[in-house]
Amino acid sequence: MDLRPYQEDAVTSLFDWFGSQSITDHPLLSLPTASGKTVIFSTFIKRQIMSYPDTRFLVLAHRQELIEQAENKIKNVWPQAPVGVLSSSLKRHELDAQILVASRDTLAAGARLEKVGKFDYIIIDEAHNLSPDEQTRYQKIITKLSTEHATRVMGVTATPYRMGQGYIYGKRKDHFFSDLAYQAKIPDLIEQGYLARIVSYQVADETIIDASKAKLKFKGGDYKESDLEKLALDEQTILAIIADWTEKAYSKGRTATVFFCVSVLHAMKMNMFLAKQGIKSKLLTGETPGDERRQILADFESGELNVICNVGVLTEGWDAPKTDCIAMLRPTQSLGLYVQMCGRGMRVYPGKENCLLLDYGENIARHGCIDTAQPNQEFKVKRPKICGECLAINSSHAKKCVECGAEFPISEFSTYLVPMEERKVAKQTKAATGAVISDEKPGVRTKEEIVTSTSATLATSKNGNDYCRVFFQIEDSFLPRSLPLMFEHPRMSGLAINQWCRIVDAKKWGVPRRSEDAVRKINQGAMRDVNKITVKKEGKYFNVKRVVVTNKEVYI
Repeated sequence: MDLRPYQEDAVTSLFDWFGSQSITDHPLLSLPTASGKTVIFSTFIKRQIMSYPDTRFLVLAHRQELIEQAENKIKNVWPQAPVGVLSSSLKRHELDAQILVASRDTLAAGARLEKVGKFDYIIIDEAHNLSPDEQTRYQKIITKLSTEHATRVMGVTATPYRMGQGYIYGKRKDHFFSDLAYQAKIPDLIEQGYLARIVSYQVADETIIDASKAKLKFKGGDYKESDLEKLALDEQTILAIIADWTEKAYSKGRTATVFFCVSVLHAMKMNMFLAKQGIKSKLLTGETPGDERRQILADFESGELNVICNVGVLTEGWDAPKTDCIAMLRPTQSLGLYVQMCGRGMRVYPGKENCLLLDYGENIARHGCIDTAQPNQEFKVKRPKICGECLAINSSHAKKCVECGAEFPISEFSTYLVPMEERKVAKQTKAATGAVISDEKPGVRTKEEIVTSTSATLATSKNGNDYCRVFFQIEDSFLPRSLPLMFEHPRMSGLAINQWCRIVDAKKWGVPRRSEDAVRKINQGAMRDVNKITVKKEGKYFNVKRVVVTNKEVYI
């Protein structure tokens, strides 16, 4: 299996960490949902065992879906992998496997921990579930196995924080993980085409589930489910949500929506009301039998179902790339849960331009952008802006709408600061929303431009190296954008050739080895099929990040 560039970097970072850090320093990989975290640690396992055949791995997870996913991905990466499973729910107890994918609960129960043997590496999937409490099952397993044998421990997660603790890595006593060995950013992976963008629009005021009326379970904890359930079960609110979703998503051609509900009863009622209106919907909860669950998800992927109403099931370890709408009915104080719910829609799929987030629980305004929000925020947060023309979300700094380009009148959309502990977002029962991805802020988000012509010239860098400077003339713009191709540079020549072969028809135009040859070929028409580019302002320069050639996209 060929790895994406960032996945290769992540694998390399793990080998670097274990080659230089103490055995008591535990690394953490933090990559967004849908970025292929399982592929990364599966590749690490394969390469380690290929180099050291006696190495033994334990992959720990807390849910059946994660266990099945880990085994499948390991086999995809390495079909001959000596992998086995320990899970009572799956009726598999392959204790002697060299690569053992195990249920946390099954391994910690009974005498299995005594019989399972020694491991050189322990990998914790969805590592944010590891509590700092030494009496928990994860801690019990790690302590037992590490005491009897020198064992390396690493974790992977999309959300490296826990409610009440904050970040799960660092130097405090309650930090199990020492530091991040590698981290990938959501905007970068969206820009490179590996993740689908999340977009959002203001929902109707009458659809808001007013979390300010709900109590917290405990100080620093999430809302009480029973309180949220009473609010969410209001039939007028349910009907308003379905009408709003129909208008903004279903009637616009979005045919694969996941509703995140606040309780089982709420999910049942949502599913019933949707079915009454002729929507092909199914209920999915933690009590849904495994075979039925797999059939529901298969029907959702095939298009037989348009909606899944779920609670507490589809936030982790679930792949459904077709998902093009997330209806978030559950208000939450948990940043991790909010990010996990958003992440369900970020997988790419043919024909899927983006995923629509409809936030009926005011979580966007509560937490902010999913890639920059921080746990246990104590600082002040700016309110978001809503476009008066199209109702699209925008950051508080936006001067123009990110979706339709309409300008914001300063007096009408002035922002103000509210202390975190005082923000009762839904208290006014006035719907609000904010930027979901931080690169939607002015000067940060990429911009697509139409190319009218392409030319090139020979240029010289400050270090005296000749290079081919490609010019893209932009529609309605006097100044062109430029892209350097450094064919003769000792370290950049490979990149230049790679970009050339992806943009230009190499069979027709050949592959230049000198910049002057590239200039000549471009001016003869080698790049005449380029019709769009995407640029991003970095410092004072607008750098080309993507080139569209007819129907092909090339990321720079």
